[in-house]
Amino acid sequence: MKRTLALTALALVLFGCDRIVERQIEKNVTRADESVLTSPDLQVVICGSGSPLADPKRASSCTAVIAGGEFVIVDAGPGSWEVLDLANLPVGHLSAVLLTHFHSDHIGGLGEATTQSWIAGRTQPLQVYGPEGVARVVEGFAVAYEHDVDYRVAHHGDAYMPRAAAGAIATEVAIGEAPDASAIVFERNGLKVTMFKVDHDPVRPAVGYRFDFAGRSIAISGDTKKSSSVIEHAKGVDILFHEALQADMIARASTVAARLGRERLAKLAGDIAGYHTTPVEAAEVARDAGVGQLVLTHLVPAPNNFLTRRLFLAGVADVFKGKVVIAEDGMRFVLPPK
Repeated sequence: MKRTLALTALALVLFGCDRIVERQIEKNVTRADESVLTSPDLQVVICGSGSPLADPKRASSCTAVIAGGEFVIVDAGPGSWEVLDLANLPVGHLSAVLLTHFHSDHIGGLGEATTQSWIAGRTQPLQVYGPEGVARVVEGFAVAYEHDVDYRVAHHGDAYMPRAAAGAIATEVAIGEAPDASAIVFERNGLKVTMFKVDHDPVRPAVGYRFDFAGRSIAISGDTKKSSSVIEHAKGVDILFHEALQADMIARASTVAARLGRERLAKLAGDIAGYHTTPVEAAEVARDAGVGQLVLTHLVPAPNNFLTRRLFLAGVADVFKGKVVIAEDGMRFVLPPK
């Protein structure tokens, strides 16, 4: 009798465990929130707020914009795809990638964005937009991933993994020679996307993007020095997402590296401040552009504790009186239509 009761109890426990496992699987299978595709709002999700400096809390550059059924990411830094997926976004509906320039921390995740969105159900080639040179970048990733595509089609069949949808199509957006030149990337489903030049010299071309939808707008600076072009093209936007480098902290890192005999590291750290924007300069851009809110991203070095956040924001409030946010991976912004 005791043995029967014990076996019955064990069976009930195992059945309960099976149901727990099944519920978790069900939750994972259905977790993608497709309602964002039919929302009337302009939505932004930070999928990478970090930089080339490794950080356990931050992927490299990536910002997702969702509006009018379009699901777009600006840049695809290493680690950013995992952030997008874990944010429960409908990744199989990724419709475009916009690249700001071709540094590795902005393009390193492009292969995963292309492949994983295909695995998740994308049924058309992924559109990748950028300035001159983007076609070569896309071609390079296609070569690197061509065996992966072959394996998946052979394993699952073309009906489930259609080869025609596997890759990406590059579109190089022609932009003028003037420092503040701009060009329309596309207008569809009520979403207008504008590319504009920025100053990341000696990196050329380098661009930022503006998004307009349902009376709301955002701008993403890309990597840049303080730039009059960003001020011009971010005029009146609801939110400006601007890169930020804390120059004093980087200068200290360079000094310490030199003292320790790490000449190469000291040189590299000393160089990077010259083609980025400090938080105070980003605040000046936000003020002069008359934006509603400033979000600092592409954070160098990442301010992950109270002290570094305080150093990062020193002097910012004296310049820009609007709301200032330090971006974190997974952070969301929702702008209802006006």
